[in-house]
Amino acid sequence: MSNIKVFFKNFTAGRKALLKRMGIYLASALAVFEAANIFLEDGAVARWCEGVSLGGISLKSVLTNVLLYLGAGALFAILRQGSFAHYCMNIAGTDVKIEISMSDIFSNKGEIVVPCNTTFSGRKEVIGGRSIQTQMTDRLRPPKGGAPFTESGDILLERTAEQALSRPECQARRLPGQKALAGRLYDIYEYGTMAPIRLPVDGRERNIILLAVAEMLEPDKPKTDGVHLMKSIDDMWEQIAKSRIREQTLVVPILGTGSAGITDKPQQTVARYILRTFADNAHRLGIKKLILSVYPQDYLDDKINLEELRCYADYLCRFPDSDFRIS
Repeated sequence: MSNIKVFFKNFTAGRKALLKRMGIYLASALAVFEAANIFLEDGAVARWCEGVSLGGISLKSVLTNVLLYLGAGALFAILRQGSFAHYCMNIAGTDVKIEISMSDIFSNKGEIVVPCNTTFSGRKEVIGGRSIQTQMTDRLRPPKGGAPFTESGDILLERTAEQALSRPECQARRLPGQKALAGRLYDIYEYGTMAPIRLPVDGRERNIILLAVAEMLEPDKPKTDGVHLMKSIDDMWEQIAKSRIREQTLVVPILGTGSAGITDKPQQTVARYILRTFADNAHRLGIKKLILSVYPQDYLDDKINLEELRCYADYLCRFPDSDFRIS
């Protein structure tokens, strides 16, 4: 149902793009119509087309019906309107791409950034049931033919995160003290700390980056703000620049705007910040494509202006600030 709603909303949200495409397709249809008529000026061809029947109608009558061409052009333009929900373009002068994809984040190919809290807790009684992190734990299952899990998905996530956080670069970002959540003590890490893990999502091994973007005040009560969120995004690029990622495509949701409940920065601003900072740092990240994953319901609820976001990404790709870099 969500896909149907998205499809129909595209007609209003992307009406300018639709009208422009409609004009191009109708003009192309008329050009093909004219070419068909020139082709039929050959007497032998015309007689052959008259002898071919399509449902009782001669092929010549079909080929000389201008409404058929115009109808086909309009239909193709309407069907292409679904692409309004997708954008992909190279940053000028590079082979690096920026893509905006409105879909289930786990349907995208690449290494996926999953926002989490600064304790990296994975248990459902702590993180609640609305986050991308919870969606992921619900979809953890062994690969086909693999041994069944001996623990729940959320416990597997938490254990895997603890192993990743034992790395020296993560321990260097550990803060003093601990946080008690749902009867357990957790270490606390700086905003922007990354824990790279690998888990079988929907039965397929995926490279995941857990990124701390919110403080967990109490179970199911994460909190962040614009300052901490943007610091987390900046820190993410810095850490990737130093250590790279395991794949050349990075999939990033609009961070900190879901269950974390950020109020001082609208989702549109956060989305633009992710795009802008990636474009600014693309030359040193070793990433060939950034996919900004937009949650369809946020688009339907008008939390994301897709046309504006596409225009902004287009500007970043066409006129990168790297043009002004001296060294």
